[in-house]
Amino acid sequence: MTFSEEHEEQQALFDEQPFKKRKKKYKGSKPQKKKRSKAKASIAEIIPIRDMTDDGAFQIQEDEGYMDMMQLQSKDIYSPSMDETEYDIMMMAKFFQSYAADIKIVSMNFPVDMQRQLDAVDRRIKKNTSPLYERFLLRKREELGFLEQHRTNREFYLFIYASSLKQLTEYRNNCQRYLGRVAPLLPLTEEKKIDLLYKLYNQNSKLEKRG
Repeated sequence: MTFSEEHEEQQALFDEQPFKKRKKKYKGSKPQKKKRSKAKASIAEIIPIRDMTDDGAFQIQEDEGYMDMMQLQSKDIYSPSMDETEYDIMMMAKFFQSYAADIKIVSMNFPVDMQRQLDAVDRRIKKNTSPLYERFLLRKREELGFLEQHRTNREFYLFIYASSLKQLTEYRNNCQRYLGRVAPLLPLTEEKKIDLLYKLYNQNSKLEKRG
């Protein structure tokens, strides 16, 4: 009798049926992995720029209009008098109130261009005959090279948007007229615009040349 009870208990201990059911239940409740979204094939599918027009503007993807950019000439905000500062603030406020189209002001750091100064020092080094003066010129050249490698200028740009090229030209003229006395707008070369877009979408990169 005792042996029979032990035998029944052993059968209960080694009964695999409950374990199989639990395993099947666990297998069915396993969460499914989500499919990863397909990566874009090229950078052209990510940035909103489609192409550059003949006059240097940019056509935006999916027929969203056109864009252009100009550089805002910065000025010293500490030396002017209080009246001049209040006038600048008033003119800027008037511009933002009267200009209803989309705009964007972007500030970026660009490397300092010291090539003209370096060329001038190199010419003096070639013509120089004094060893003492040559040592001074070489030191000056090292300083200019250091500034070009390690210093940047903070520059400001105005991005304007329009639905057509004709409207873009009108907006560009309006901005130049309203901001002429406060922050004159400087035109940019096509190379500088491309450098600006490259720097905008690759902010950790360093430009080796300027447009």
